[in-house]
Amino acid sequence: MFKNLVFKSKIVTEIERGSKDVPKLSSKDNFDNIINFAKEILESNVSKDAKQHPIFDVIRILGRGLQTDYMKYLLYIDGDEDNSVPNLSWSSVGFEEMACISNNQGKYLNIHDLKKEVKCKKKINLSTDLILPWPWHKDRLIRALIDIGEGRKKKKWKQDFNNHFVEVWLPMGIAWINGGNHSITMGIVQGGELDPEYYYYISEVYKYVYCDGENFIMTEDNKVLAKVTNVEFAAILK
Repeated sequence: MFKNLVFKSKIVTEIERGSKDVPKLSSKDNFDNIINFAKEILESNVSKDAKQHPIFDVIRILGRGLQTDYMKYLLYIDGDEDNSVPNLSWSSVGFEEMACISNNQGKYLNIHDLKKEVKCKKKINLSTDLILPWPWHKDRLIRALIDIGEGRKKKKWKQDFNNHFVEVWLPMGIAWINGGNHSITMGIVQGGELDPEYYYYISEVYKYVYCDGENFIMTEDNKVLAKVTNVEFAAILK
């Protein structure tokens, strides 16, 4: 068993370092490969008894890396560098939320104009659904780790309706956190359910913006809205 663990660790290390046996692809190639993989899933026969289409599992796989990166970020920095934690929102992984998106009627809209609020009673499962925390203060994360949990000061994790504010983007099922990042991080680690504040359909965005793997482009005039900075979330929007 120990030998197997060492072997697996060696593989992971080689991948992280860029082993000569692991092909290095461009962002565009990675994007295209993700899209082709997703197409295979979408074109496959899925059991009629499936509660959810497996494409949503693909979305969760794509988002897990970013989720983990943000959850562990503060473990690697000095306390005085709390302000170095980058914001986590669509603006940081896609394009600026306030960027003007032109439509064919000569109007200028941003992504907030295109979000359509819907009523939904579905709760978020913090362990399985894709929710993106932004723990930005080291001391707050330490206190959350020490205080939240069975047998600890604040006991088992539960939603704080005065502090936890989350919005979910449909149909992708991405949950963005607008308040309570540190304690919600603990909910992700320990498990729990959360009742989002808002649900939005963002399908209208697809009418005005498309992605080619290198840029987000406005469909009306083919002008570049923004360069792709996160291939996984570019593929999710696609």
